[in-house]
Amino acid sequence: MEALEKIQLSEERIKSLESGKLIAIPATWEEFEDFLVETDYRVEYHNGKIIIMGLATLIHEILVTRLAYFLTGYYLGKLFYVAGSNAGIRKDGRKGHYNGDILVIKGKPDYQGKSKSIITNPYLIVEVLSPSTLDHDLGAKRRKYEQMDTVQEIVFVDPVDKEVIVCRRTEQANVWTETLYNVPTEPVNIDGLKVPLAEIFADLPA
Repeated sequence: MEALEKIQLSEERIKSLESGKLIAIPATWEEFEDFLVETDYRVEYHNGKIIIMGLATLIHEILVTRLAYFLTGYYLGKLFYVAGSNAGIRKDGRKGHYNGDILVIKGKPDYQGKSKSIITNPYLIVEVLSPSTLDHDLGAKRRKYEQMDTVQEIVFVDPVDKEVIVCRRTEQANVWTETLYNVPTEPVNIDGLKVPLAEIFADLPA
């Protein structure tokens, strides 16, 4: 296993993170928990590795803010809570830790232990894709999200191709539907909220 040095990141790794890249470091769960409370980076834990996220682009953050605004208005007055990526998602106690770009909680949040920032009952998760996280989000994270009983929808937003993929749980065990939205005038259906695709990607900076 690679020496974690109490997760003292090298200058080379820091430069990679500043350029928006993703870094994976083999680690035990205990090493991950130590790093989690000490770092300012967005980190996850998946299959025995600490996953460290690089800086997000401006377009990424604009899309996250915009979708959070749409969802907050949609759920206003209902027993739902819309939160950002600083709220952790814990799977199976100690087997995985993730951060969706947006997560929606239905009803009372179930917290991990004494934490007030890590929840175990996400209802809907939104991931805004980037070239560096594309495979991780659509592969590893998607499968882990699908294994969480409370998750009903997973939404992937692709700012490069200006597409949205909505994955929705069905009543049949382990069966999900996947809908691709790539027509600008087409309304994207997110848990009943319908927003034209063009409106999601409108007026983004170059």
